[in-house]
Amino acid sequence: MKISVIVPVYNVRDYIIECIDSIVNQTFKDFEIIVVNDGTKDDSIKLIEEHYDDNRIKIVYKKNGGLANARNVAIKYAKGEYLFFVDSDDFLETRALEKMYNKALENNYDIVFADYFKWYDANNYEEIPMISHFHSDKIKSMATSMPSAWGKLIKKDFYVKNKIEFLEGYIHEDNAIMPLLSLLTNSQAYLKEPLYYYRQREGSILNKNEYDKRFEDIFYVLSYLKEKFVEYGVFDEGKEELEYIYIEYLLHAANLRFLKFKEGWKNIKRVHEVMKKEFPKFRKNEYYKEENIKYKIVCNLFYYNQIKILNFILNKKRGKND
Repeated sequence: MKISVIVPVYNVRDYIIECIDSIVNQTFKDFEIIVVNDGTKDDSIKLIEEHYDDNRIKIVYKKNGGLANARNVAIKYAKGEYLFFVDSDDFLETRALEKMYNKALENNYDIVFADYFKWYDANNYEEIPMISHFHSDKIKSMATSMPSAWGKLIKKDFYVKNKIEFLEGYIHEDNAIMPLLSLLTNSQAYLKEPLYYYRQREGSILNKNEYDKRFEDIFYVLSYLKEKFVEYGVFDEGKEELEYIYIEYLLHAANLRFLKFKEGWKNIKRVHEVMKKEFPKFRKNEYYKEENIKYKIVCNLFYYNQIKILNFILNKKRGKND
């Protein structure tokens, strides 16, 4: 069997059929679908059982343990040469598996990346590069990719050999291991073509309209990633990439999330303290230098804890958009 497609399921009845349809109807046929019932409270699994008579679909039942735990459990059942993760509210382009597997065959790659769509609805979506700072002459740049497990074809032997597991009990769990995987191999390829539809929906963990204490998990997750870089002996060669990951997902993205809620403002100072300790010269980072001026202004205002100025700028922008 060539590919094990892993789909953790928890309360996604409105999306699960579109998701599984997009896999079942792939032009590539040599795969299994491991559906993990992560203790779902709705009838998502029942819908799958009623809708499909396909022996490629295998359902694993477990108590609710979260996305990372569901993936870790599924990998133990996987029989495919490659692993491909799909979140159960997302879906695939029809030739996604075919194109990614054929790319993997070109040079027996350990990882194949592909671009994706941010999907709001059929009339509102945009193509996003998986690796916005890709340097064709610098394979390490692939570690700066969107750190999702989805959208990547990963050789199972490579994954298992390195004794990698998804970090359980935290959100942002992909950030904890995906950049590491990329630095552990020189055998990876990038398809600059959107093959995955990443659904944007209100109420998802990272799109909440109220503060969630779990937003703060990013501090531990990135600390964990740094520890893994050291443990696996890739810290020195991957320091530039790790620094950019801290810039993008802590100084920029996490702070923008914290800024939306007064409960989160205290963490903006905490981000400053982490960056000052770990990467005080972040402005010299080669990937950061490639960012636009707006990005750099926002990062610097966050670094110096200029909440009032940031609020003024961002509220003014929102007013224009309204």
